[in-house]
Amino acid sequence: MHPSPPYAINLSIESRYMSIIEWVKQHHKPNKHSGFTIVELLIVVVVIGILAAIVTVAYTGISARANDAAVESDLANVAKKLELYKATNSAYPSSSAQLDAADLKVSQGSTMKDRNNWYYCRSDDFSEYAIGVQSISGSSYFLTNGSVTSSGGVSGAATCSQISTPNTWASTGMNSSNVWAAWTQ
Repeated sequence: MHPSPPYAINLSIESRYMSIIEWVKQHHKPNKHSGFTIVELLIVVVVIGILAAIVTVAYTGISARANDAAVESDLANVAKKLELYKATNSAYPSSSAQLDAADLKVSQGSTMKDRNNWYYCRSDDFSEYAIGVQSISGSSYFLTNGSVTSSGGVSGAATCSQISTPNTWASTGMNSSNVWAAWTQ
């Protein structure tokens, strides 16, 4: 028996390859509608817009609650520092220097800017104090003799009205030019 010529093997491989190509052509029907229609794209854009709006609203709410929580925490810490100051000095601070000595610290990024903020009032007999602050979310709080309450608005007069005895001295922790007093830092 004579061996087959080498081109016969190549012809056999080539014919098999061609038959595979023919089979693919017969069984694969290309989609005439490739890509997306304008309606499908618009629906996707609208859905993305709705999701972005939901995320933005949720983030704003979370951010506002975080700022309010920071202000409430600051007020609780300030109350402890003022009680410690009173235990040491038998009276609440009556000057900016004494407030500075009380070592009060506040979260400056959580409070409303471009206005007076962090009002401090004390009674003439040094037995009571009140602090009023407005958070960056717009919520207002008073700290009166260790008790934190929520309020509709904060001002020097509103803060001083929180204590029962008349008072003559008040200080702001931040003025309307966004300059912080030494006792808040």
